[in-house]
Amino acid sequence: MGGFARRMSYWNAFARKYPAVPSLRLDGGSIFNSGVAEAPVVNRWMLEGTFKSALDACNLSAWDLPVWAEMADLAEAGLVPKEYLKLPLVSANCKPKSANFPAVERYVVKEYAVAGKRVRIGITGLLFDPEERISRRDFAIQDPALAARQVLDELRDKTDYRVVLTDMDIGRAISLAVVVPGIHLMVVSHNYEAVSEAQQIGETLIVVPVNEGRAVGEVRVALAGAKPESEDRFVALDRTVLDDPALGELLRKAQAQLDGFLNRK
Repeated sequence: MGGFARRMSYWNAFARKYPAVPSLRLDGGSIFNSGVAEAPVVNRWMLEGTFKSALDACNLSAWDLPVWAEMADLAEAGLVPKEYLKLPLVSANCKPKSANFPAVERYVVKEYAVAGKRVRIGITGLLFDPEERISRRDFAIQDPALAARQVLDELRDKTDYRVVLTDMDIGRAISLAVVVPGIHLMVVSHNYEAVSEAQQIGETLIVVPVNEGRAVGEVRVALAGAKPESEDRFVALDRTVLDDPALGELLRKAQAQLDGFLNRK
């Protein structure tokens, strides 16, 4: 659970050091826990921590789908603040059929002033469900490649750069970058144990975040020249990165509740 407190600390330090440089705070999804007894305790705190991280976009992943539905039910019952569900969830190919489910946008567009010009960045997500485990009665699921083509067509005249967040594996992500032009950055939040290097496929830079919030994946893009230039790296969220005060306090409360649950168990 500690990743979001250190992540926020790093983001705030970056903003203080480079106050004139705009930045995007993106999360590829799969933020919740599942299949363990303590999951309900952990997930409520993860929801609050994610909400208070002030993200620009968060991918709706197949892993998180059941927990988002559960959180919506808890919010409806007054057990979770409804405002925590007002997150910038994005998905181009998954549409909830229930009005109770948190709002999911096809994409979001962020606009910044960079090097004296207006820059518009479109951010969308692609949910990956190859075995069709998600109920089609509760969700409308579209083929990722088809949805990507359609949403890129919608974004082409509205944006200058496009970002795709997805939980598909790296092989399919590479194939998508080949067959669907117009993606500038793809964040592949698949559950890989080892650190993966970024790959440039045509005009698409593909990056794979580190699991469990152990590092921030950072991509710095210079737009001043005739052609954008990027540099990517991982920033380890180890003990040298102090917790953000507010989220650090939230983390301490969460850990105390979790320890109490595990001790009773």
